[in-house]
Amino acid sequence: MQKGDAASIKNNNKQLVLTCIRDFAPISRSQISKRIQISKPSVSLIVEQLLQEGWIEEKGPGESTISGGRKPVHLIFNPKAAYVIGVDIGGTKVASGVTCLNGEVHAYREFSTSEYLEKDLFKRLQRDVNSMLHDLQLSNEKILGMGIGVPGVTNVEHGIVLDAPSLRWKRYPVRKIASEYFPFPIYVENDVNTSVLGEQWLGAGKSLQNLIFIAIGTGIGSGMIINGKLFRGSRYSAGEMGYLVTDLQSAKSYHPTYEGYGFLESVASGSSIGNKLSEIKNTPLTAKEAFNSWKKGDEDASEVVEKAIEHLGFGIANYVSLFDPDLVIIGGGVSESFEDYKHSLIEIVEHFTPQSCKIVPSTFGKEAGIVGAAALFLEENDSIIQL
Repeated sequence: MQKGDAASIKNNNKQLVLTCIRDFAPISRSQISKRIQISKPSVSLIVEQLLQEGWIEEKGPGESTISGGRKPVHLIFNPKAAYVIGVDIGGTKVASGVTCLNGEVHAYREFSTSEYLEKDLFKRLQRDVNSMLHDLQLSNEKILGMGIGVPGVTNVEHGIVLDAPSLRWKRYPVRKIASEYFPFPIYVENDVNTSVLGEQWLGAGKSLQNLIFIAIGTGIGSGMIINGKLFRGSRYSAGEMGYLVTDLQSAKSYHPTYEGYGFLESVASGSSIGNKLSEIKNTPLTAKEAFNSWKKGDEDASEVVEKAIEHLGFGIANYVSLFDPDLVIIGGGVSESFEDYKHSLIEIVEHFTPQSCKIVPSTFGKEAGIVGAAALFLEENDSIIQL
């Protein structure tokens, strides 16, 4: 066996032991050996290394054995052994946070995107990150790395945002620029893909193997986990749900208002709902105001909102028929009114699909992008800590 192979096996076994402790703690050394089929001496050696490195802790004696022998010492995972920085770059704001290895957000910051989009965005982000690390009394050595979610098609391998209309970025080298300000590993991904990773890690889709996350805000996008893996497509643009065509007659006269936006977004996104009602009422209105007017029985708002829900239902029905997911999660600004339109949406989806699929709102609030970006890092980084 070559040295490289031996090192790989050793690291793999170390990861297996740590994952076992994280998933089944409190657990003894002998129980770990039985679960992962590695010899007790090997497990004991790895456990000692993990204890020295701070990844795990001992938690007192367990119960006595049936024969009355010595009580085994239980082991638990230490989520504060290291931390991850999650960043969510949106069209409105840039949010950042520091999470422990259980996904708990220990610090949070945000600033307006527009103020720094043309200049010094990452310099401003550096200021927030340094402030959080100072408040938490953490050194750079305690940070495993950073995940960044961006609203656009992203080449994950090279950390380049190929196209992000809301940021006016094309072939923007996010990882390269961010690396000038931060000394740790950085991964960049489409923000909806990070969201679905976060939901699978800690949210409504926890541990599910087939999961669709749909974000409805300025535009409409989706992140898909298929057979346990994030599905990106051959050119990183899988899940561009906003481009779905959900009406033949309307599509014939459709012309993109903005480059990079699709048909479904033109009839069912939060911005389109607000814009359409604004045109009818001849006054600026947001999607939130449109939904509030709809709930009060306003006829114009009802026409706009119900048409949007119908188109959205058609789009989700197509997804459910194609991918047969365990769950569909609705996120983004329009998800705030989910309880008001969920019955209509589910009714449409069930009418057009071979079998029903549960549809729920996102479990995260303003920290969703941060948890998702942290999940991205843990998913992508080649270390013993992984999702």
